[in-house]
Amino acid sequence: MSGGTGENTGRRWSGAGTGAPAISERIEGVTRPPSDQAAVVAVRPEAYGDDGPSWVVTRAEAELVERYGRLDASESGLTGAMFEPPTGVFLVARSADGPRPVGGVGVRSVGTVGTGEVKRLWVDPTWRGRGLGRRLMSELEDAARGLGFTSLHLGTGDRQPEAVALYESAGWERLHVDGDGYPLPVCHIRFGKRLG
Repeated sequence: MSGGTGENTGRRWSGAGTGAPAISERIEGVTRPPSDQAAVVAVRPEAYGDDGPSWVVTRAEAELVERYGRLDASESGLTGAMFEPPTGVFLVARSADGPRPVGGVGVRSVGTVGTGEVKRLWVDPTWRGRGLGRRLMSELEDAARGLGFTSLHLGTGDRQPEAVALYESAGWERLHVDGDGYPLPVCHIRFGKRLG
């Protein structure tokens, strides 16, 4: 995509000097704050039953329903015990300017020893495009290593192209079968990553 950059704000414009938001901003329907406003002050583990993870999971699931029309049966039933050390962790990102989380992600133990599943990566729409999703995934990988995980996997879908782009650019390998070796259903996308 071509376009100029606003000199003082760092925002991308659809045309030099037009003042119109970039196409990606119009599609998402959000106006991003300039990058010098409201920095994330912390990404930390929080107990799954606390307000932070609950806020993140509720928003993540609402967005899944909005994009796919429903929450798949395999996506329901997450419990706090799944995300408590030593078998899991849930990270929450908070900014200095508000009480609500601006993002989060969890990992839980599944299947074979040392394998974790990433669940509920979500970033507040006003924070998207600023590297917070990448930071959450990087910090989650570090936390997973600390819990003894040697590999991670995750599932997404064809209506989440920004998530697919993030995972591909962060070194995740696209998998073409499910955890049992069967071909994936249409619209399902699966990724895996070895933790070195």
